[in-house]
Amino acid sequence: MTLKNTALLQQINPQQMTLEGVLNQHTVAALRIRYASLIEGADSQFSVDLSGVGRSTNVGLSLLLCYMRKAKRCNKALVFVNIPDAMFEMARVSGLDDVLPLGRAS
Repeated sequence: MTLKNTALLQQINPQQMTLEGVLNQHTVAALRIRYASLIEGADSQFSVDLSGVGRSTNVGLSLLLCYMRKAKRCNKALVFVNIPDAMFEMARVSGLDDVLPLGRAS
């Protein structure tokens, strides 16, 4: 199976979503649409587990910022957990590690 342009966002329960696959210019548009539909069913506080993200470009960080803004507009508290090391390093270099709501898995 090729993961070149495959990514998936799933709601595990009202407090948790999981994001997996490759985050690039080919996958993020569908993930934005999917998130917009899932956030309605999310609790007022929820997490998105990133441990399944295989690879990410800077477009993946843009997606996380989009998720963060949408959660704020919906008056929901979002935290990203289990961010892969390479993705965290991109966020750190970009100065987004202090902007993104990063936390530990619960």
